[in-house]
This record gives sequence, structure tokens and C-alpha cells, in this order.
Amino acid sequence: MKLCVIGTGRCGTTLLWRMLDSHPDLFVHRETHWIPALHEVYGTAAGPTEDMLDIVARTCHVTGQPTTQLDAEAFRASAQFRREMTVAAFGDAVGMFLAHAAGKRFWADKTPDYGYFTATLQLHWPECRVLNLIRDGVPCAQSMSRHIGYRALVAMGRTHWPPLAQGFTPRKDGYDRGPLAAYADLWAARLQRSRDEAQRLSPGSYMELRYEDLVRSPRDALARVAQFAELSDPSDWLDSAAAMVDPARAAPRPRNPQVVAAFGSRPAALLEELGYDPVSG
Repeated sequence: MKLCVIGTGRCGTTLLWRMLDSHPDLFVHRETHWIPALHEVYGTAAGPTEDMLDIVARTCHVTGQPTTQLDAEAFRASAQFRREMTVAAFGDAVGMFLAHAAGKRFWADKTPDYGYFTATLQLHWPECRVLNLIRDGVPCAQSMSRHIGYRALVAMGRTHWPPLAQGFTPRKDGYDRGPLAAYADLWAARLQRSRDEAQRLSPGSYMELRYEDLVRSPRDALARVAQFAELSDPSDWLDSAAAMVDPARAAPRPRNPQVVAAFGSRPAALLEELGYDPVSG
């Protein structure tokens, strides 16, 4: 794994995924969620590849849909397949199988929830760089409150998805929003954990990027990301990827006063620490 993009969620990682996945050399998983499950079962030991494929197939989004679209039969017939693999070898095999299918040379992952597991990622892929995309918590919390995945986490009293992803069965009646304060707390908990986890990473392998910088100066931000990830930065890629940003995203937007009022002392302190406009807390 060359790079893993993490974040609180609802912070722009899907936009960044689109940009990076358009790089001529890089295939980026949109979200996997199965690496922690593989690590829990196998650690650094080798295991049966068929059992690992079963874990991948059973890893679901909150909708019940699989996180990874993998043609298992084609993978078994590929040069990457071995009967037994370590987690690192299996991840590389799947990543390169999909990368080669897309005409790419490297693979990366964009799973925001891996902010809880970045030290585990480097245990398996010591060369992996970690990019944490950070956004003002007020619009993040507001967006979380509208998203089924974060509504589910709040309803279940959880902060991240991978432990729930194996064979998840969604509730037919969906999930109520719950209090806005729960999403302010969720934003703060996820971001603080990812920053704490980053203290365990190898020197020079962690970078924070502000969403606001990405949408205001996308070409410059992408050039910095490419340098960090040791990727080429051809001008045509920088231009085409930067053009993916809707100019409206860069325009300042007023904060929702109801969401601002939901920020308690902990998320308010984190906003201030990050240099965003303060809330009363």
C-alpha cells in the first residue's frame, strides 16, 4: 500500500479519492474496511487465501452492500494469487490485481475509518504514507447527521465502522438522526483518535491536509500530496484533477447556528486547537 487517505468522514475524502484515483499510476480503493478483520484473525502470519477472500466478500457498508467489488474467479486465475498469504501479501495481491486491471502501477486506499488503525497498516506495510484530510467540524457534523452511516454509528453508540462491517444487516426502518451534539462529539472523537494514532507512525509518514486548502487551491494541494506520497505530478493530471473541484465548494458558507450550538466543550476545544473559527462550547 503506497498511501492511505483517512478522515473523520464527510470531510471531502471522496473528492480527494476521485482526484487521486485519476492519477495515471495510482489505483485507489474507495473504501475497504476489511484490513482490520484480516489483522484480527491472522496478525502477521500467513493464512488461507480463500478464507481471506471470504472475509472480503462479507465486509459490508451500512447499506448491506459489499465494500469491495472483486471478481474472485478472475483473481484466482491471476498471477497475483497464491494459496496462502500474509495480510500484507494478500492486500498487495488484491490491490495490484485491481491496479493492473485499471492500467495502474501502484495501489492505495481511501477508508476514513482507518484513522483508528494506521499503526496496524504500517505493521503490514511499513512504507505506507498516511494522509489525514481535516475539515471544519461544524459542516462535518451537519453532514454526518444527514448520512445513514453516521446515523447508524450514533444509534449503536459506536465511533467507527470496521468492527461492525462483517455480514452487517441494515435496519429496515433506517436510523433516526438523534441529537446534533452526538455528531459534534463523533467528529471530535474520530479526529482526535486519528491524530493520537499518528503519533505511533514512522517519522515523515503522516501528513495533514485541510479540505479548505484542497478546494481553494487544488493544484497546489495535489502537488504537495504527490510529493508526500512519492508520486509523479504531471501537469495534465494536476490540471484535470483540480478541475474536479466545483468552484462553489471554495466559497465561504455561513455555519448553521443549530449545529454551532450543539458543540460542547470537547469538540469546541478541538476546533480552536485546529485554528478554525471558535464556537462558544
